[in-house]
Parts: sequence; C-alpha cells; structure tokens
Amino acid sequence: MRGWGIPTIVFFLGLGLGLSAPMLASRYADPYLPTFLKKNIHPLEGSVIHKERQQDRLLITITTQDGTILATFQKQIPEIDLLIEERDQVTLDVRQYEPFVNDPPVLRVNKHNEVTPAIAVPTNPPIQSKPEPETGSTLDPPGSLP
Repeated sequence: MRGWGIPTIVFFLGLGLGLSAPMLASRYADPYLPTFLKKNIHPLEGSVIHKERQQDRLLITITTQDGTILATFQKQIPEIDLLIEERDQVTLDVRQYEPFVNDPPVLRVNKHNEVTPAIAVPTNPPIQSKPEPETGSTLDPPGSLP
C-alpha cells in the first residue's frame, strides 16, 4: 500500500488541474491568445420594446431580426436599469437565438435619439431710434397754418 501513495496523490492533483485549467486559462490567458484560439462572440442586435423592473430581477423584451427575446437580468440590476431604456438598440452576446436568456452579456447600447421640436427662441426687438423731445405742441390738423 505504501507504493500507491505517491501515484494516487499525483493522479488527484492532475485531475484537479485538468478540470480547473479551462476556467483559469479562459480568464487569465484570453487576452494573450491569438484570435483564432479565442472564443467567438455571437452578437445579436435588437430594439428594446419593453422593460420591467421587479424586486429581484429586470425583464427586458428585445425584438431582433430572428424574433423576440426575453432577457432576464439578476446581476447588476441597478446598472443595467440605468443603462438600457425602451427604444434603445442593444447588442447581446448569445450563442444562438433563444427566446429566453438569463444574464446575457451586454456588448453595446445605442441610445434612442428622440427628435424634440425646436424651442422657439424669442427674437430681439428691433432697435428703436430715440424719440425726439416734445416741444409741447400738438399736431395741427392738415391744412392749418400756425
């Protein structure tokens, strides 16, 4: 039994490293990997048609070319609620179109530019010349001589 101790320890150590290596490699080595080894991003862009905040989650309905998506956010609720408004263009990172997604990464938000009517700015009144001082005489009717 004494001869099996070291190989057993090495086996379980290798098993632990083998299972945790993909998670650690994707987190720490991803910025240094060449582009052909990085995971692919599948952006899905759509327009937000409805947003509802509940006590512990945020529900956002997004219409895309493929269909409608209900995105449920349970992390960073206040931040996403402030960032995304109705009628904004949102780009999510999803593997494929699914009608229900939970906490999808938000890649981009393009705010909706609402056209506001121009506010009428009052124009400055024309500059008036100084009134001539009155001499105390009233206007005489036409045809009368002083």
